[in-house]
Amino acid sequence: MVIIDYQGDTVVRQQSVERNLIINSDDGGVYDIAVRPLDDCMRSSDGSVEIPLDKVFINNTKEDVYLRYNDYSNLFYSITMGGVARNMTAKIRDFGMVPAGVYNLNLEVQATDVESGTIASMTTFNLQFVVPVSQEISLHGEIPRIIVSASDAFDKTKKIANETSPMVYINSNCDWELCINSDDFGEEAGNYYVRTISASANVSERLQERVLLQPGKEIILARGKAPADNEFISVEYSLESKDKEFIPAGNYDNRVRYILRESGR
Repeated sequence: MVIIDYQGDTVVRQQSVERNLIINSDDGGVYDIAVRPLDDCMRSSDGSVEIPLDKVFINNTKEDVYLRYNDYSNLFYSITMGGVARNMTAKIRDFGMVPAGVYNLNLEVQATDVESGTIASMTTFNLQFVVPVSQEISLHGEIPRIIVSASDAFDKTKKIANETSPMVYINSNCDWELCINSDDFGEEAGNYYVRTISASANVSERLQERVLLQPGKEIILARGKAPADNEFISVEYSLESKDKEFIPAGNYDNRVRYILRESGR
C-alpha cells in the first residue's frame, strides 16, 4: 500500500504556505501515482475561509502538479517504491495572506502497477496546513511633537494637538486589536489625550473620541478583521492644562507603547 505522510510542520513564507510530504510503500513495486481531490476547495476547520484548488498544488521536486476537483492529477510516473521515501512539497500560492487556522483538503491516492496496468492500491489522505498566528506592527512618520506657543501656555482651556500624526501599520493573519499603554509615560506638562483621526478602509473600529492617557489604563485604538495586509491608523495626541493652570515651560519626553494582539484575548 502506498502511504503519504508529513515531514515537518507548516511553513509560512511571504508568498506561500508550504508543508513537506513523503511518499512510500512497503512492497517495492513500480507505480504510477495520482491524486484526486475529494473536496471542491481547501477549507478552514471553522468553514470561514475557502481556498480555491487552483491555488493549491504539490511539487514532486521536478514540477508543480495542480489539483482539479474530482479529477486525477499524476504525481509520479514509473517510480520504484520501498527503500528511501520520495519527497514532495504541498503549497498554497498566490492566495494572499492566509488567515490563521487549520486547513484541510481530502485527497484520494491511486497507485497503478506499471507492469500489469491494474490499480494496486487506493487510499485517502487529509492534506492539512496549520497556519499559526502572525502579527507585525510598524511606525512611519516623524516623532509626534506638541509645540506650545506663549499664547497657548496662558490659555487655560486650549487643547493643543501634535503637529504631525504618526502612522501605525498593521499586518495580521487573525482578527486583531491595537492598544496603547502609557505606564512609562514620564513627566507630564498637563493632561494628554489620544484618538485616531483616520484609518484604512478595512479597519472596522477606531477610537474617534479623545481619551485621557493615564498609567495603568490600556486604551484600544482600533480593531480589524483578518487578513490585515498593511492596514494603517493615524494617531493624534493632544495636550491641555491641568486644573486650569498655565502649561509650564520645558521640554518633555513622553513614552507610550503600542500593543498589537489577537482580538478578544
